[in-house]
Amino acid sequence: MSTSAIRGAMAEAVQRHLPRWVGRATPHALRHFAASDLYAQGMNVVAVQELLGHRWINTTMIYVHANETHIEDASISAGQRVASRFTG
Repeated sequence: MSTSAIRGAMAEAVQRHLPRWVGRATPHALRHFAASDLYAQGMNVVAVQELLGHRWINTTMIYVHANETHIEDASISAGQRVASRFTG
């Protein structure tokens, strides 16, 4: 499948399903979204790096956009793991 075919199909899908994103939704934007979503769902950043085919982790970190509660969520999760060690 050619690049222009992918862009055309995506533009058509955006027009139909996400009209507010017309002109802004690109394959590159979709790549950013997918990387961020995978990371937010718990995929290790190194796994995201490998999936995207990046040589450097710094490049992957540009793609991964952590949500606003990322630090708070990680802190709560760590606290729960520590607490479970004391409760058996």
